[in-house]
Amino acid sequence: MTRVAAAVVSVVLIGATLSPLARKPADDGYPLSTYPMFAWRRPTKLTMSYPLGVTARGPRYLSPGIIGSFEVLQARAIVERAVAKGGKEVAMLCERIAARVATTPRFADVTAIRIVTGNHDAVDFLVRDAPGIEYERAACEVRRR
Repeated sequence: MTRVAAAVVSVVLIGATLSPLARKPADDGYPLSTYPMFAWRRPTKLTMSYPLGVTARGPRYLSPGIIGSFEVLQARAIVERAVAKGGKEVAMLCERIAARVATTPRFADVTAIRIVTGNHDAVDFLVRDAPGIEYERAACEVRRR
């Protein structure tokens, strides 16, 4: 009897393990995921807005906390919201970031802030160190006392 029970349990577990093979790639569910986010080719082009620090050596990427939140996605939302509103809102964000940079010793080399919208190919940017096109939305000076 125990051999029969073990065989039934084995068949059920093997069936559950193989069941994703019989489903469509987008059908994500119990008992195992088909991981649909990896089932198709994804675009490598990315357009987003972000602040840059201006230094004598070139642009410097700023940490999320300097932007206004230590959480990366919240920092991105702060920038995107200001860019969507445009004009004064982007200029005010630039000034707030510049004020934080002015009081942060590790950004002592930053002399100005640029808020840009960049259009990059992720592979070129990350692997080949080849940034795409950046459109400047606002720029402001870092004033230190």
